Amino acid sequence: MQQITTHPYRLEKKRYFNLLVKLFFKRKWYISVLMATILILYVPKFSEGNFSRFAVVFAIIYIPLNIYKIYRWVYAKGNASYFVESVLTVDNSFLHFKDIADNETKVSVATFVKMTQTEDEYLLYLSQNNFSYIPKVAFKTTEDREFFEKIINQNIIS
Repeated sequence: MQQITTHPYRLEKKRYFNLLVKLFFKRKWYISVLMATILILYVPKFSEGNFSRFAVVFAIIYIPLNIYKIYRWVYAKGNASYFVESVLTVDNSFLHFKDIADNETKVSVATFVKMTQTEDEYLLYLSQNNFSYIPKVAFKTTEDREFFEKIINQNIIS
């Protein structure tokens, strides 16, 4: 049984915030289109009535309010555990996450429902909105990263 261990890594708050905002727009793109449509339709009618004013103000503040909500969540003190330094150990069927406080989580690879990747990281989803972050630079060698991808791709639920 092969086993690999990564370099210690940490999810930075700014990176997490950017990921969540990007995921918000990716999943809720239709809201941006709706808000733009409302603005196009109701800005010319802004002075004609209360509904037009409400629609324009709502369309202007809806997306910034959601981004602010994400910001508040990321920077909340109660979420500090997301940003501690961790080490990942991968074997044929489990991922072992261990942080600097020696808290350890063992997750079966089969429990992940999806893996996405960007240029810099992997996002392993346990559910639609719950993911584990693993930066690509944390892997010690290219072979380690390829082993990780192979294990995930073999076991992920399609």
